[in-house]
Amino acid sequence: MQFPEPMSSVVPGLHGRVLGVLARTDRPLTGRAVAGLLRAPASPSGVQKVLDDLVSNGVVLAEPAGRARLYTLNRDHVAYQAIDQLARLRELLLERIKVEAKTWAVPAKAIWLFDSTARGQGGSDSDLDLLIVRSDDVDDSDPRWLEQVETLSAHATLWSGNSCEVVEYSAQEVQDLISHGERLVTELRRDAVPIAGSTPRQVLNRKAG
Repeated sequence: MQFPEPMSSVVPGLHGRVLGVLARTDRPLTGRAVAGLLRAPASPSGVQKVLDDLVSNGVVLAEPAGRARLYTLNRDHVAYQAIDQLARLRELLLERIKVEAKTWAVPAKAIWLFDSTARGQGGSDSDLDLLIVRSDDVDDSDPRWLEQVETLSAHATLWSGNSCEVVEYSAQEVQDLISHGERLVTELRRDAVPIAGSTPRQVLNRKAG
């Protein structure tokens, strides 16, 4: 999956990137504004050609605004639901992970997305990085626990197309990381995205005792 622009995972090229911008807002945008919101630069003329094509297919609506034209995604178009789903691939992936985690016989204290994918920077060749916090009363060699983690990792890889890498700590080990001022804690506080269980704020702002 292309985490910065999920639409591009299925609709490659500038068409997917432009649709991704329009799907994220209800506000009418000029072609130049659409070009400015793309994560990677594209020429205004290239963006304009894509917008003209999308308008001709009815997927995008255009209305005059002085010398400019304002563009919005046509939410009445039969393609809109599919476009909306593609624009929300990252959120749908995290929701699948959350739903599976809720079925675990041995619950996790927390599951977070972290590193480049949490920052929305990971491409199709990036790992999907999950940090899982285990309760202190669960042994890291517990067969039930290991099977859950391995199954989730395998499923997340299938769901996203990205290799899922799991980093696992017990609740006490997380507190030790906090006590020692480990760099990972700073990165998690800044970037980690909660998926299931306790949030990074709840866990990482807790004073180690």
